[in-house]
Amino acid sequence: MGINKEEYVAKIATASPLRLVIINFEILFDYLEESKKNINDDKSFDFNIFKARQFLSELRCSLDMQYEISSYLLTLYNYADRKIAKFLFSKNLKDLEDATNVLKNIMSGFEQIEEKDKTPVMENTDTIYAGLTYGKDGRLQEFVDVKHNKGFKA
Repeated sequence: MGINKEEYVAKIATASPLRLVIINFEILFDYLEESKKNINDDKSFDFNIFKARQFLSELRCSLDMQYEISSYLLTLYNYADRKIAKFLFSKNLKDLEDATNVLKNIMSGFEQIEEKDKTPVMENTDTIYAGLTYGKDGRLQEFVDVKHNKGFKA
C-alpha cells in the first residue's frame, strides 16, 4: 500500500508546530513498517529505511540545543538511528523494535504536551464566508464576505 501522501499533506496544511513534530514521527513509523513488510525486497527495503532515517534526521535537526532536554533527545535519536542502521544490515527485527520503542515513547511525550497546549496556530485572521446563489436570471453567482482582521499573533 505504501505511504498515504495525500493524507499527510492534508494533516500538514493545518498543523501547529508541535503537531508537525508528531506527524514527522507518524511518517517515520510508516516507513519503518513498510521496511518490515518488504524485508525480502532489497530495493524497497533499502528505500524505506533511507526515508525513515531522513525523517529521524529531520527530528534531530529541529532540536533547539539551547534547552537541556534537547541534548537528551539527541542522544535518544542517535540511539534509534544506530538501531535502524543495524537493522538495515542485519534485518534483525529486534533492532527495529528497540528503535521503535524509544521513538514511540518520545512521540507519546509530544502528544501529551500537545493535549495540554491548546494555543491556536494563528489568531487575528480573516473570517471568510463563501457561498453560491442563483441570480434572478438563473445564473450561478458567487458570494464572498470577508472580515479583514489579518495577522499572526506575535
